[in-house]
Amino acid sequence: MCRSLLAVLTLLGAAAFLTSCGKPAEEDASHKETASSVVTTVSEEKAESTVSAEEPSSEEPSSAAEDASSAPEAVFENSVQDLFLSADNREICIGEDDNEVIFVARDIIEPQEVELIDEDTGKAVGTMLDDADFEHSGDDIMGDAWYSLRYRVDDTFPKDPDVSEDREYHFYARYIEDGTEHRSDTLKITVFETFTDAELDRMESVRNAVADVMKSDGFSELDIEGRKEKVIAALSELEEQGLVDKGSIMANNDMITYSVNGITSGVMVKPFDPRMK
Repeated sequence: MCRSLLAVLTLLGAAAFLTSCGKPAEEDASHKETASSVVTTVSEEKAESTVSAEEPSSEEPSSAAEDASSAPEAVFENSVQDLFLSADNREICIGEDDNEVIFVARDIIEPQEVELIDEDTGKAVGTMLDDADFEHSGDDIMGDAWYSLRYRVDDTFPKDPDVSEDREYHFYARYIEDGTEHRSDTLKITVFETFTDAELDRMESVRNAVADVMKSDGFSELDIEGRKEKVIAALSELEEQGLVDKGSIMANNDMITYSVNGITSGVMVKPFDPRMK
């Protein structure tokens, strides 16, 4: 079960447990043309068209990003956001998806030296090519002014087998011409793990405990405030046990929300209207 969507909605006398392995779709970054007068330094190091962010072993050469850190820096006085950057996969589930992403930059009129920049480090991770070498660079048509790069994001960062982890990476494409940086908007790539067995057990325990409270004797005779008090008391006890996330319990009108493993769930304490089908 993927970490990207897991919601619990508990209703009076019944609980609905909704899961999805689908990943939330994100629209491509909007194409903007915004000029700014800034002085920025970036690396001139050009990496291979197929590169990786994974940490190399002691016997492997250093990564492209590490090599770029020692490269001379280019200085430009102006920056214009007039490129468009897309990726074939913006959300990667570890163990299910390949960690290789094909980035494509377009809206480039003249042939240019286009780089993909890691916004978090400010370093170039590779050179984007318009060479029709799909297996190597990800580009399928030469001379169409669409520049591509195959790049493997790091998916080796998780350390705790009992806790699902995620990480975000931020990239943009750019080239420099006559002292002006032409760049794209920032593109976010998210890498995440599925929920662990321990986390799933924790969520199931909380869901069952809340359902037991709502099925208990006398609960249906209570008014909304009385029901809220009962549910909040049960959730607070679960919070003390470390099952409900600390500080996540919130009451609002006829709904109580809380989170487990960072996923928000809701308990509706308002009685069902028999006229509602």
